[in-house]
Amino acid sequence: MSEQTRTRLSWLFVGLTAVVAAMLFTLGAPVGASDDHEVARELRHGGDILSLTELRERAELGSILVLETEREREHGRLVYELELLDADGRVHERLFDAATGQPLHGHAGY
Repeated sequence: MSEQTRTRLSWLFVGLTAVVAAMLFTLGAPVGASDDHEVARELRHGGDILSLTELRERAELGSILVLETEREREHGRLVYELELLDADGRVHERLFDAATGQPLHGHAGY
């Protein structure tokens, strides 16, 4: 194999590696995840939802560890779904109205 052929194959390998890396990087994030924080910021600034900090300051959440938080739409309203670890080491899921911070009853939780 000539030196010129080896050089071309090396550059081909580099190019293919770059394309595969770009594809993996692009496909690694869920669709829409990249702008989710922008949507949350717009909703907060528009007065449509409370910030997570404001929700976390609620008295009933004071001594409870928040493991995970998601914002989602349920029955036409925006809600925060919090996964909480209580003092006994049990994990609970609670839903809160994202606009008011009020706990939503009738769901798994305390």
